[in-house]
Amino acid sequence: MFGPLISTDDLSAHLGTFTEVFGLVEEGRTRLDAAAARALFGPAVDGAELVALRTPGVDAGVLLADFRPGSAETVRDESTWIHRDVLRVVDFYAADFAAAVAHARALGCEIEGSEAEYEGEDAGFREAHLRLPDHVVAAFLGAPADFFADFVQVRDRLASEVVSISLPLTDGAPTVAFLDQVLGWSVVYELTFDDPSFSELVGAGEQLRVTARMVGPARNQPYLNLVDYGLPADAGGSLAGRAVAPRRGLLGAVVATADLDGVRRRAQAAAGPAVTLDLAAFGSTRACRVELPTGVGLLVVEAG
Repeated sequence: MFGPLISTDDLSAHLGTFTEVFGLVEEGRTRLDAAAARALFGPAVDGAELVALRTPGVDAGVLLADFRPGSAETVRDESTWIHRDVLRVVDFYAADFAAAVAHARALGCEIEGSEAEYEGEDAGFREAHLRLPDHVVAAFLGAPADFFADFVQVRDRLASEVVSISLPLTDGAPTVAFLDQVLGWSVVYELTFDDPSFSELVGAGEQLRVTARMVGPARNQPYLNLVDYGLPADAGGSLAGRAVAPRRGLLGAVVATADLDGVRRRAQAAAGPAVTLDLAAFGSTRACRVELPTGVGLLVVEAG
């Protein structure tokens, strides 16, 4: 997984945050005409400007998208923080957690009033959430350096590359099976914890018992963090099908593959047409949209 796909009508605001706070650099820009934009993002768009950001030294980053026409709607808002079935948080590891949070605050980032501190089976964690435009949330994760040595490649800066993108789900089994069948991804780590500070951080009105399955190509590459909050089915609600362009916010994820035709064949009806394009951070390539069982889209890009 390369990283998150974020839809916005203000590219400069996200560029400032991801470059200054998280240390990414701009790789380039791509303009899509109506045909390409619709093939990759759906019939409600007439074009897009894509801006690719990368963490220096690794194949991970962020893809920003400014769609035409724009939208006043966002995928999430403050009333849907614990709703399920769309992406929730983009995670970065911070070797010096306190310094990273202080750096973000000094640059004017809005940081949640509380921080979480919880114990997993193998390590203790700290977590702080940064409120970005378009109701996007990014997180700094703190944990012992020897533990995160297995999970990230960049450990000598304020922020690592993207570690994961969390995806709270009503039922995780179909998504785990789909990612295995279509991309060959597996569960690379599992975590269970029950802590009031995390429940407060994510805005839950009750105590959560969190079960997380990290699904990806390898433990030290960005992955999807499939989360079960342990809530009753009628608590929080589902946003399935809401993460569609041109709505703004955390729209999907960008995934690289060496075999786009194989991915499309295995995904069957969940895959869109292949589009030939020159995509910043990937070069001359082909890409398609693949839709997860909850409707969250993956932009799958062919990479050598």
